[in-house]
Amino acid sequence: MTAFVIRAITDKPITVIENGGEILAELKRQGNNLNQITRSSYNGLATEEEIKACIKSLKELYRKISIAIG
Repeated sequence: MTAFVIRAITDKPITVIENGGEILAELKRQGNNLNQITRSSYNGLATEEEIKACIKSLKELYRKISIAIG
């Protein structure tokens, strides 16, 4: 919120992302997945496949965010 106010009063462009709530919810889910896999890997429970799948999902989400913000 602070960044929005600063941009608004300094006449810098503000980017509005349609469906931003959906993207944010997915980002939170992926962050939780990453945390769970990280904890599991410390305990020797996560497999390489799980880690690679999580990384793949995160890359796809970041690609979508990049497209959304231009």
